[in-house]
Amino acid sequence: MVRFDQVVVAAGAWTTELLAGAPAVQRELPELTTTQEQPAHFVPLETPVGWTSFIHHPGAEYSGPGICGLGSADGIKIGEHGTGPRVEPATRDYLPDPAGIARLRTYAARWLPGVDPATTSAKTCLYTTTPDHNFVINRRGPITVAAGFSGHGFTFAPAIGELITGLMNGTTDAPELFALGSHRQPVAAGQAR
Repeated sequence: MVRFDQVVVAAGAWTTELLAGAPAVQRELPELTTTQEQPAHFVPLETPVGWTSFIHHPGAEYSGPGICGLGSADGIKIGEHGTGPRVEPATRDYLPDPAGIARLRTYAARWLPGVDPATTSAKTCLYTTTPDHNFVINRRGPITVAAGFSGHGFTFAPAIGELITGLMNGTTDAPELFALGSHRQPVAAGQAR
């Protein structure tokens, strides 16, 4: 048997299930919604392409769902923010949604002039979010929880790693935005908090 003084639970769609043995922590964990997304890879028009990761929020001339992307060995990968069907990890179907792929092709044609939008290669993945779309990164006793960003947290990996390290060695506190127990349903436009 191996024993540890601390543990980090960063298990995406399985976080709630894994924390069942820690009811005090689980009570503070917001509902995690898991969707099946279908990010797609597009062949770049020139190689090598040094694409950095990016996030495209709706606004200005873009009115679609949030998009995130990055360069990879398989091409330029893009995906929508939480538009897929709600799923359970053990029973999802792994089938990309044709309508979602069509939206990604349309996006690539309009916003990514460095790729061939006809060269779509899509796979599915699990994607988790909290009700307010903020991450959970907090420590309770020997348990540090990192959740609510499976499938899209790669953009923030260095900052998340630094925060988790600080929580574990006691040199930092979780920002209120990421604290257990602080996540609420988002407020609709025009409503008071």
